[in-house]
Amino acid sequence: MTHYSSLIDMHDQLRTEFNEWARAGKGESMERGHRPVGEQAIARMQVMGDARVLDVGCGSGWATRLLADYASNGRVTGIDISDEMIRVARESSTDYANVDFQVAGAEQLPFTDSEFTHAFSMESLYYYPDIPKALKEIHRVLKAGGSFVAVIDLYWENEATHQWVDTLKVPVQLLSVDEYRRLFVAAGFANVRDERLFDPTPVPENYAGGSFRSREDFVNYRQAGSLLISGEAAK
Repeated sequence: MTHYSSLIDMHDQLRTEFNEWARAGKGESMERGHRPVGEQAIARMQVMGDARVLDVGCGSGWATRLLADYASNGRVTGIDISDEMIRVARESSTDYANVDFQVAGAEQLPFTDSEFTHAFSMESLYYYPDIPKALKEIHRVLKAGGSFVAVIDLYWENEATHQWVDTLKVPVQLLSVDEYRRLFVAAGFANVRDERLFDPTPVPENYAGGSFRSREDFVNYRQAGSLLISGEAAK
């Protein structure tokens, strides 16, 4: 069990780092990198027009806006630990009447029980200091039968991503597919499923670093694919 004061310290560390990312304009580059897979994941969610959707770890809000296009008569709420990311998300979403954003951590969601029909997480789950608690909170705010879909690039079976554990300036959790599945089940999710999603964007021949040390690492990462794991809230 993560100690409460340690959890606060880790949240502060995450907020500080992601605020720096927001100020450096990294929201746009993260959207470019994540959107090809994120669009595939969101298409699988079967979000209806009147859906009430939670985007957990929304960053600059690009996925929130994409979800809002599906839930045209519903509501989409994006949360992020970074107040600067939330500022960017709000400024980028003024054309959307059916979205809102809040600064919040996944381990303590400021919502009532069964408030949402869907929840989504794009590349944020492994940052959470207390993943079991976060999953239980997500389960709590979902209606019975509501679905949670998470996309994860940093997982044990995708060996090329292991280098991020050392290069990222914040603590991350490196778990296997089976470990994620067990956590979903323990949090109360039923019909837990996993699959791989693949980014069809060509890898540049002159790739010169960035998220990976070499082009070969980047190719290996792409070939392993992003992990999509999903479950339904059992009440």
